[in-house]
Amino acid sequence: MASLSPLSGVRVLELGGGVALAFAGRLLADLGAEVLRPAWPDEPLRRDGPIAHLPDGADASLLFAYLNHGKRHFTVDSGRPEDAARIAQLARSADLVLWAPEEGDPALAALLPGRDDPARRPTVVLTAHGLSGPRAGTPGNAFTAQHGGGFAYHQSCPVTDPEEASPIGCADREAPMLLGLIGANAALCALLDRTGTAAPYLDVSAEDVFAWMLVDALAELHDGVLPPGRRRVKGREITIAGGLVWLLRCSDGLILVSPREDHQWARWITLIGEPDWAQDPLLCGGRAARTANARGLGQLMTEWSVHQKAREVFDQAQAARVPCFPISTAADLITNRQLAARGFFRPLALAKGKAAPMPGLPFAMRDGAGDILPRGAPVTAPAAEPDTGAFAPHSMPAPALPGGRPGLPLAGLRVVDFSWVVAGPMATKMLGALGAEIIKIESTQRPEFAHRSGWFAVVNNNKRSCTVDITTPEGQGLIRDLVATSDVVVENFSSRVLRKNNLAYEDLAAVRPDLVYVSASGLGRDGPERDLLAYGSLLQAYSGRVGLIGRANPALEGMGIMPAWTDPVTSLWESMAIMAALRHRAATGRGAHIDLSMLEATVTLLPEAVLLAGLGRPVARNGSLEDLGAAPSGLFRCGGEDDWLAVAAPRDADWVGLCRALDRADWLDEAALQTAAGRLAAQERLRQGIAAWCAIRDGKAAEATLHAHGVPAARSRGIHELVRDPHLTERGLFRQLPDGQWSIALPWLGLGGDRGALAPRPGLGADNDYVFGDLLRLAPARREALAEAGAIR
Repeated sequence: MASLSPLSGVRVLELGGGVALAFAGRLLADLGAEVLRPAWPDEPLRRDGPIAHLPDGADASLLFAYLNHGKRHFTVDSGRPEDAARIAQLARSADLVLWAPEEGDPALAALLPGRDDPARRPTVVLTAHGLSGPRAGTPGNAFTAQHGGGFAYHQSCPVTDPEEASPIGCADREAPMLLGLIGANAALCALLDRTGTAAPYLDVSAEDVFAWMLVDALAELHDGVLPPGRRRVKGREITIAGGLVWLLRCSDGLILVSPREDHQWARWITLIGEPDWAQDPLLCGGRAARTANARGLGQLMTEWSVHQKAREVFDQAQAARVPCFPISTAADLITNRQLAARGFFRPLALAKGKAAPMPGLPFAMRDGAGDILPRGAPVTAPAAEPDTGAFAPHSMPAPALPGGRPGLPLAGLRVVDFSWVVAGPMATKMLGALGAEIIKIESTQRPEFAHRSGWFAVVNNNKRSCTVDITTPEGQGLIRDLVATSDVVVENFSSRVLRKNNLAYEDLAAVRPDLVYVSASGLGRDGPERDLLAYGSLLQAYSGRVGLIGRANPALEGMGIMPAWTDPVTSLWESMAIMAALRHRAATGRGAHIDLSMLEATVTLLPEAVLLAGLGRPVARNGSLEDLGAAPSGLFRCGGEDDWLAVAAPRDADWVGLCRALDRADWLDEAALQTAAGRLAAQERLRQGIAAWCAIRDGKAAEATLHAHGVPAARSRGIHELVRDPHLTERGLFRQLPDGQWSIALPWLGLGGDRGALAPRPGLGADNDYVFGDLLRLAPARREALAEAGAIR
């Protein structure tokens, strides 16, 4: 058994700075790529995040170490002709260039080949607003983009009073980490796309990324039930599972419980002691009644829960097969038995024999020969190599996927899609946007497949639908025959479902040995908690994310539970892992089994909270009240109705522009504010000054003034405005399909404005003739017999 490196032989040049770019490069390095980055001693990220002593006695940023482990670093000065020539040569010899032109050395732009240069290598560019459109080049970063792209607005929607409850964005470093995760997906896409005359040039805009995350809002917009504004109105509640998620206070903490199905509700009522009120059918006799009375039921259940311990309720509920999780803290994650058993954390050695835990990749991968992607391996603090300036020689030619076409690198591949709800369907939708044929396995016997409203429409583009009863031997035979002609299987059932139906990885790899098989589950396929019943919204609580955002309240307002975060984030890990496995298959002929944990997928994007907790230091619960590492920064009330402006000044140039925009020469003259550390120490005072300036101005005017002075800023806005935004329209982000559905194909833009394929949702079983007739070549009489036997239905 050897270590698995799906990107072995890939050479990546990482140019720029910041968390997003560094994380994208780190993910490629974790998958086996050789990542080379020019480094400079005073780059801001070296001073950012938790600082701790290393074994050599030096103080170092653990965030910098986390984001740059596994890369090769060399020190350069782009102003020196020999160093400039070296960077230019590296850009022409790399297999991929990752570039963040708005962060790092601005001189790098002149050293890279232009988009039309035939010597250019595949390139992924990360910016705030993209390379085209009216706002291209406008100052911004991931912090401001989560507001301009709508996610922060909808994360605090609806609320009782928008004047008191501001929009609230991502916790920790989630905003730039998400951008980096999508950057890594774009990189895999660019590496696989080797069919055109021009190398791929992919434009990743942070604003596009956060709009792409708005699955909930797009679904409600599609269904015509999304009112304008954030204010809670009659009938507009937090609608997780129809409102059937309750926050209950226990004697020592908080839990979320979601007995949304009738059988779950019956077991939950037994667990809490069969209270008299539970016998009232008008109160809770069915799902509709429980939805209508959700708030009152929460109060009644709390009368019981306040006398219980959170961990005991969690354990008892899960034993009864009722979805329930505590609201964890970052410290809870360090001692979480499931994460420990799966080898999720990676230790970074510190002074005095101590170590800091760091999140690892949220999936395990084993290929057909038994080689395993390493998990839990130690992390080492990066150090610049002397005289480094060249990649290792290529050991083999870059593999190509069969059937790929320019912009559609997965064309010619077939995916059998068992997934449902959000995470898996979003991943397979992306694979379809990249050209793969997606065969969605459904059943007329399962109500969730018959319900094809906004949620289904937004996440199930680019697919064909066939109906099979996989509990029958005949249905299982149909699936095996289909997999024999396919390349990828995606499933997100509980661990028992496909195994008991003879459709686990081992069963299907027997008919297709080079199969790439992805199992995405709440907590992973091994470990002591592998069989817990989980939903994405509850895992957002168990992951620690909810504990870092807003304030806990029974109405679930502004808590980081909605809109969906864990599900779309999980989909990105799935698509990245699948593309890496497909490249490995093209190079070696081996398939792979990928075991992905939604819990780990969420925790991985919370590195600073994990690091602080591991060091025993306080972890702030502030959501995105400020841009961590940038001072001054924050969200400020402007003069219009529900008018909020996100502002960040992470660099010295941003600070000078901010002072000039606000006409604060006194700030520019104050010696203590001439350094980033001094401004961080004075953060609250500076925020008060910005707040006073914003309060007497319209948000659009304030945003324009700050942009004119080069300061990152964005108004917080919602989906109603975004779908009509001229910049996003020109970039082709939102598309309205013939069935009226709004959707997004890919969260990045290719050469010529390409965003991949986008077809409407399929009808239930609409492609049975194609699948069973054209693909499996079953005679009509045989298909009729299978339908009568219940295998096709």
